[in-house]
Amino acid sequence: MTGNASRYAAKTLREEIAASMAEKFDVRPERIRFEDGLVHVNGRSLTYAEVYKEMTAMGQRPRVRYEYEAPKTQPLGSGGDMHFAFSFGVQAAEVEVNKLTGEVGVLRIISANDVGMAINPLGLQGQVEGGVMMGLGNCLTEDFIVEDGQVVTDRLARYRVPGIMLTPEITSIIVEHPIAAGPYGAKGVGEISSIPTTPAITNAIYNAVGVRVDRLPVDQEMIAKELWERESKK
Repeated sequence: MTGNASRYAAKTLREEIAASMAEKFDVRPERIRFEDGLVHVNGRSLTYAEVYKEMTAMGQRPRVRYEYEAPKTQPLGSGGDMHFAFSFGVQAAEVEVNKLTGEVGVLRIISANDVGMAINPLGLQGQVEGGVMMGLGNCLTEDFIVEDGQVVTDRLARYRVPGIMLTPEITSIIVEHPIAAGPYGAKGVGEISSIPTTPAITNAIYNAVGVRVDRLPVDQEMIAKELWERESKK
């Protein structure tokens, strides 16, 4: 929604600028060109700061308001879509498990996300990597503890947000299936890459040592105990 609102607001503002500069330089609005961060008219190239000064001197305000209304959706169970632009993601995790201590290390995460259209690929990659680290923290380290009505994990050090030393190799695969309702075909990415991380890691743990994790953050003592009990029965 924000993307479409911004896109159409920018389009409206560009039309306002074109009309104003056309009046200023006595040309048709379609003769005004917007290229390389400049406004080109009659052989002149103006910065947006210069355009602002020109419009202000003409008593005009280089400012617009645009209200975007998203497509209608349907409530859950009504047979329609709850959202007009579903995003999809999938992840695979490579982990190592210390069979003596139960300690889990995440070596690599592969995250594939259908984003509709990647408008800013580098920024998108950073968003995916950040989401993966949020998911990793939720899975392995972060624990909100309350005892006798008091929050124990009241600092980042106690809450154990994962730091750079816990960051695995992250491979981001961008899938583009543009949708008509999105800005330039884009869909929301937000924190979608944080959702599959926990099941990817816990399933990788099971694949490595055969222990199913049923609580978060991952109980490494439980893993070690189950592995020890399994060995003692042999």
